[in-house]
Amino acid sequence: MRLACVAAVLIVLFECAAIPLARAEAPDATLEFSAGSPAAGAGYTWASGTLNYGGESHPFRVDGLGVVDMDVRIDAIGIVYRLARLQDFDGTYTEVEVDAELAGQGYTGAVENQHGVVIGLRSAIIGMQFNPSLIGVSIELEPGSR
Repeated sequence: MRLACVAAVLIVLFECAAIPLARAEAPDATLEFSAGSPAAGAGYTWASGTLNYGGESHPFRVDGLGVVDMDVRIDAIGIVYRLARLQDFDGTYTEVEVDAELAGQGYTGAVENQHGVVIGLRSAIIGMQFNPSLIGVSIELEPGSR
């Protein structure tokens, strides 16, 4: 009986830890970016944007992010969670589940990097679904903005 209770508690803790964008979390930063396909039908896009963190703007580049069934220019915004240090923003991001509350606010994609930084993405085009590359999305601050 005791083992079953411990197992149940561990399962609940694991499930709670798996929610990437908890309702109680406040964003650490915001971002905005524009992206486009390098060639028609290529599927994956390049992007450049600005991270607003600690009262300063930091330009960055993105590779490996596409949108589902669309070959259009993307103008999007994002919210950044769990960014304790600016250098943790750089990394390879993989897709994670979007919290239901954020989905209700129009956020249709979320990615997380190896440092635990999570980005929620929202496009100006209603219903646009983000499609990260299978090998991940590379995000890197521009040299000199660190």
